[in-house]
Amino acid sequence: MIQLEEPNDIRQLIREWISEACEKKRLPFDQGGTIVQLLNVWLRSYEIEKMSNLEGRIEALEQNKVIKK
Repeated sequence: MIQLEEPNDIRQLIREWISEACEKKRLPFDQGGTIVQLLNVWLRSYEIEKMSNLEGRIEALEQNKVIKK
């Protein structure tokens, strides 16, 4: 069973599918457009993870600024 709890889990799964497609020289799905969709999902999950990281860093900076006042 596949568990996708974090954006990185999604990216790892997509990496595995794309690697498999390259090794076997065939797509793991019937339609080639699926790979494009997977890449879009990969990118979106990456953006979500980075945005979350940035939000946490901004919050820490803001809290530090409030403490110094």
